[in-house]
Amino acid sequence: MKTSLNCELIDEGLQRISEAARFLCVSRSLIYRQINDGVLPTVRIGRSRRIPIRAVRELAAANMVRMLRSRRLNSRKTL
Repeated sequence: MKTSLNCELIDEGLQRISEAARFLCVSRSLIYRQINDGVLPTVRIGRSRRIPIRAVRELAAANMVRMLRSRRLNSRKTL
């Protein structure tokens, strides 16, 4: 059963676990942990899993924002 949200998520394409790990500069095991924790969605194709490219980019962007917020908070504490 396809929904428009799922279709939008995969419009930019899919990538292998190893490609997502390389893009984020993390280990494959961390990617699998993110998948098991429900942070990254996957698409099953046979026995393979693929990750929507958009989901990987959104994960990177979301973590960048959190890092910037924590830096601002830390700089305020030192004042």
